[in-house]
Amino acid sequence: MTSKPVQLLTFLFLAIFFLAPAAFATTADPSWKFNRSFSNWTSELNAIETRFDDPDHITENAQVYRTKLLEIRLSANNARDQANEFATATQDLLNALGARPADDEPEEAANVAEKRQRLEAEIADFRGRAAQSQLIVRRVDTLMAGLTAIEQGQAVRTLLTRNPSPLAPSTLAEAPVAAWVYIVDIGTTPITWWQDATTDEREKLTAPIILFSTLLLVIGALGSRRVLIRWVGRDESIEAPSYTRRLLGASTEALANGMLPALLAAVLWLSTNRALDLEPGAALNLVNGLVASSLIIIAALSLPRAALSPALPNWRVAPIKPEYARRLTSRIGALGTLFGIEVFISFTSANASPAFLSVYSVVITSLEAILILGLLRPALWQADPDWQPGQHHFTAATIKTEESHQKGGLAWQALRFTIAVIVLAGTLAAWIGYTALANYLFAGLITSALIVGALFLLRALFEEWANILMARNQVVDWLNLSEAGRATVQFWLIGLLEVLVYISGAALIGAAWGVPLKDIWTLIYNLLTSISVGGVTISIADIVEAIIVFAVTLILFRLGKQLLRNTILPQTRMDAGAQYSIAAIFGYVGIVTAVILSATALGIDFQNLIIIAGALSVGIGFGLQNIANNFISGLILLFERPIKVGDLIEIGDTLGHVTHINVRRTEVETFQRAEVMIPNSELVATSVINWTHSDRNARVEINVGVAYGSNTELVRATLLKAAAKVDRIVNWPMPDVLFLDFGDSSLNFQLRCFTSDVSSRISTASALRFEIDRLFREAGIEIPFPQRVLHMASSPQDDNQGKSE
Repeated sequence: MTSKPVQLLTFLFLAIFFLAPAAFATTADPSWKFNRSFSNWTSELNAIETRFDDPDHITENAQVYRTKLLEIRLSANNARDQANEFATATQDLLNALGARPADDEPEEAANVAEKRQRLEAEIADFRGRAAQSQLIVRRVDTLMAGLTAIEQGQAVRTLLTRNPSPLAPSTLAEAPVAAWVYIVDIGTTPITWWQDATTDEREKLTAPIILFSTLLLVIGALGSRRVLIRWVGRDESIEAPSYTRRLLGASTEALANGMLPALLAAVLWLSTNRALDLEPGAALNLVNGLVASSLIIIAALSLPRAALSPALPNWRVAPIKPEYARRLTSRIGALGTLFGIEVFISFTSANASPAFLSVYSVVITSLEAILILGLLRPALWQADPDWQPGQHHFTAATIKTEESHQKGGLAWQALRFTIAVIVLAGTLAAWIGYTALANYLFAGLITSALIVGALFLLRALFEEWANILMARNQVVDWLNLSEAGRATVQFWLIGLLEVLVYISGAALIGAAWGVPLKDIWTLIYNLLTSISVGGVTISIADIVEAIIVFAVTLILFRLGKQLLRNTILPQTRMDAGAQYSIAAIFGYVGIVTAVILSATALGIDFQNLIIIAGALSVGIGFGLQNIANNFISGLILLFERPIKVGDLIEIGDTLGHVTHINVRRTEVETFQRAEVMIPNSELVATSVINWTHSDRNARVEINVGVAYGSNTELVRATLLKAAAKVDRIVNWPMPDVLFLDFGDSSLNFQLRCFTSDVSSRISTASALRFEIDRLFREAGIEIPFPQRVLHMASSPQDDNQGKSE
């Protein structure tokens, strides 16, 4: 467990890192420098715009133009934001000079007038820069949209290009020869590259180095794989592993059989391109095709095996029946292998015959269609009733899946129908010669399925990690969370992780269907940074930043409050109530600080906050008196401390201990374990009995009556002896016995003594009564019953009878 000094140092470091204000101020660029930048931006945009007349050139160099446009947009955005900031700061300086004198007022001093004129000119200059920068941003957005339109048009034309019909006799006759030529061309590409490379002295030196490094990398990857599987992989000897252990085994399986080979392929690709400096051509296409196809095949073989575990059914992390898990694993692996072959051919078939491409497309898409349609069978995806979910994971999801299967969920049926339509459309396109369209449909579909499978495993892994983290008592204690707070933080943490996974999945699936990732991120960036509503620009990024600043500030102050309450303040001589007040005030300071910092992150002017505060003061005057009264009363209670946490108070019919003093109310726990919420204003404005304000001693009074004729001195001594027998009765102040009165039926005495804990006053009085009764019995002292004399009124008939007698 982390020591308290380490926690304190960590808190101070985080507080300085997150809350320290910027120590360096920036200065505005001179006008000539901004004008030069604006001129350069305009010239570059004009040059790019003139190239739009050549769609082929734009399509070939789309990545270069897109990168350039994004750089210009980022620079213009920064210039606009900087200009707005300087305009605001200069406007504050101008406001400090006050209003310009009216015509009938004396003229202001010459230096003040000169200063005002200079500030007004600077404000106009900064606002002009902001407007010009915004114009550049708009032009960039327009050109980006045009660039995307050109790319989409070119992509559509490519998809609608028709190859020779694969059913034509000439195509069937030419296809075998074309296939052989393609294979020979693939085999001769490395030989040709090697012959060319041997003429370069640098490549003669780098080739052996790459081969040796690759060999070391392969050995290291294989060794790491064996170590991972042995240490944290699936263990056949464990018959009923927990969900966490199953998920760890699946992750290890995916890492050892998927990520490590994929990493190896990626490193090989990078080293080959960097070291050998491959130029665009057959050799580079061959390397790219091998790497891409290897990654796809590895993912298709490792991910289903990791999630479904066909060899060890008790290690599954998905609720699929064991027999269906084996079928799904084999079919997904076969489908991924076919798709990997297709990707490899797409990279290396630049010079291939159209006849070969048509026939190969028909064969491979037909096989893929058979496998995909077979995977759409609902029986393969039925939940296994014997599958054991984790304690926190998939229980609700499994029930929902079972209900959706039982009711024939519309979403699942719509998804199956859409996939079937895409598969049939792609197969039909391949049979009639639209090879590019068929490849596009199947590539998008299979890649989307692989992405969904990877994200499923990643989502499950993230969720289980969050569950394990929040299940640790050290984390909950460190964050000072209750059970309800633990559940709330766990819910939002998992929700945030799921949102990130879903957003990433949507972006990757969009890229699989031809939407460039940079366009997606550009769209997201534009949405996050500048949404115009009625002339007002809203930045979601600033809002998220403000929320993060608010949350981090509250967390830091909560940690500081916990350190104060548990570590620092207990070392002082202050009582518990004073310690609570100091910690509570520190927490309220944290809330105010968090609000101020989040407002600063949003760019809210504090003058506007003053106006808002004035409006709130009017609202307080009309409708928020009680809230304001309770708030001020809460501050009085915390500073003056007439009532402290832990005090035993009595107000009206409520008697109990103070548990919390909040901003608006005070919580009192009664002896019946009921929580009573008392507004702070009542505690300040009304009379409150505080039994423990100065000390916890309290007087206990026992009234007792004895029969007439009893020995009063014996009664007194017996009562004092009873007080001495009870443990919770203190010796000082000393117990005393008072002879109160001569009653109708008894001599009335009162025993007065003090208990050390006022909370035990009732139980102490009860113990005293038990002891008095026992001692009175031993001493023969009688406690009499009340005596009453009854006079019965006689009837007139009885009176006459008495007279006659």
